[in-house]
Amino acid sequence: MKSMKTPETDGRPQVGTLVRDAEGRIGRLMAYTRARAWLRPPGGGREWDVDPTSITAVPGWDASDRRSDDPGGA
Repeated sequence: MKSMKTPETDGRPQVGTLVRDAEGRIGRLMAYTRARAWLRPPGGGREWDVDPTSITAVPGWDASDRRSDDPGGA
């Protein structure tokens, strides 16, 4: 499925990108829904939602650096 840009997502990280939220947690961007962005820890686990304006892409970060049982918190 092709990702479509909307006024809400234009200029924001693309789905699938590793991002950092306002609390410093690293997650893979899973989706944008209404006014929220959904993130999941790189090693898998429970998703959490954040304000999409609070996320920034983490270029060059290697997901294998984080333990798979780490819930994405720091």
